Amino acid sequence: MPFLLSQLIEACRWLGALAVLALHSTNLFVNLGDIMSAPHAAPVYAWWFFFALQFAHQAVVGFFVLSGYLVGGAVLKLLRGHRGDLRDYFIHRVSRIYMVLGPTLLLTLFFDQLGQWWFRDSGVYAWPIFDGHFSSKLFFANLANLQSIFFDYFGVNGPLWSLACEFWYYILFPLLLLPFATRYAMSFRVIGFSIGAALCFAFVRQPGWFGFGFILWSMGAFATLAPRPVIRSRSLALTLYIFALLLIRFLVRGPLLAEHPWMSDVADLSGATLFIGVLLAFRDGPHEGYALLQSKMHKRLADFSFSLYAIHMPILIFARAAASGIMGETWVTQLAQPANYLLALIVMATIVLTALGFSRLTEAKTGAARRFLHAALNRIAPETRAAD
Repeated sequence: MPFLLSQLIEACRWLGALAVLALHSTNLFVNLGDIMSAPHAAPVYAWWFFFALQFAHQAVVGFFVLSGYLVGGAVLKLLRGHRGDLRDYFIHRVSRIYMVLGPTLLLTLFFDQLGQWWFRDSGVYAWPIFDGHFSSKLFFANLANLQSIFFDYFGVNGPLWSLACEFWYYILFPLLLLPFATRYAMSFRVIGFSIGAALCFAFVRQPGWFGFGFILWSMGAFATLAPRPVIRSRSLALTLYIFALLLIRFLVRGPLLAEHPWMSDVADLSGATLFIGVLLAFRDGPHEGYALLQSKMHKRLADFSFSLYAIHMPILIFARAAASGIMGETWVTQLAQPANYLLALIVMATIVLTALGFSRLTEAKTGAARRFLHAALNRIAPETRAAD
């Protein structure tokens, strides 16, 4: 991968995770209900504008496109006869997800149980959106990555819905493309495709974002086949993408969105398309980088962005329950005062540091997990070369 594109992707990964954290922190700790009816200082308007649903949602759209571009693009290379095989691919993907998912579910269980015990009077864990979410059945359903598809999310960790989608895209994409992988035996291709088609049909029939998300993910994957970018100028591609994000922030909201719900899908498709344009422009552009992307900070933050996204919600809800239990629900839900902003920032900083430590025990060990799985599988079923 070109170094400049790698720098861009690292910056997008941690900024996207931070946008999601900022939105959820604002929803829980900062009441901006009077933003349109009372005057505020410039920093308050900036907080309201940038820590918004539209930007956080487009960050998730970007995650799907990036995942498709990186993982789906690798699948296309593999199935076209390049180095690697599906066995290695599935080991890499399963270890990548489960090195974080398993510990995340245990951490969610820990904070949810502790919060319900210490701060039961806060009422936070009794909110209707969490009703029935604390069962062992949901724990194991989430462990199988079926949340948001056939089951609800476990505990308070709603953001895990996107992990389930991503995991099954990893599985389905290569299976659906097996008919074109002539390096494998015909029987293997037919069986693999049949399994993939049956699973895809079952998943897409369920209500939710799975099918639409698969379109966005696949757009990122097939974009890797583009011989050249539509927009060669990196600056122009970035400008158009940022302009689109600003339009989405201003237009895809409130009464206008309620009256025209199709605008949300159009915005997502537009954002994904323009983001792909940025990726391709950086892929094929000059080697000289932008000063803002050259800092090593981007890689350090990107290295635990997956953990940050995965674990932030149970810690946020625990902090919200603590704030309500200690200072009172009225204090937390009052129109935002400086103390509310300060508390939100402290909680966000705490979560970032916790995610960093969590990642050292999980994400950072993914390579070791892959080597272990390779060795274990080789003992059970030694590798054989694929049929020509």
